[in-house]
Amino acid sequence: MSSFINVHIVVPEVHIDGPSELHVDMGSIINLLCIIEKSPQPPQYVFWYHNEKMINYDNIRGGIVVNTENGGRSTSRLTIHDVIDTDSGNYTCETANAEQAYVYVFVSEGDTMAAISRRKSTASGIEVMLWFVALPLMVISVR
Repeated sequence: MSSFINVHIVVPEVHIDGPSELHVDMGSIINLLCIIEKSPQPPQYVFWYHNEKMINYDNIRGGIVVNTENGGRSTSRLTIHDVIDTDSGNYTCETANAEQAYVYVFVSEGDTMAAISRRKSTASGIEVMLWFVALPLMVISVR
């Protein structure tokens, strides 16, 4: 006697809506939407991190709001009002039983190149050197 069994493995997928890098101006709003799909049940929790530190919604700074909605497709929206330069960095959405999703946010005073420079200055020396070699080559190729 034999029996055939089909097993369907469902792995929840998590992603943050939009590009992997986001540029915002100081004083504006960061609005991130984390989407959890293909989960057999709603996630037990959704945590947001800024540069690997869990975001504390009742911190002194204020202006941070998180709204989470569970369903067939669960979502968690992180909103930060009156953005300041220290809000730049990596934002991560983490749920139970799924991979993390992240986005890098650059906060600047309207100058995108300054934001890119600021990020590269925190990179390793080799990455910074490559950036300064690649930039002139890109400028030459545009001409």
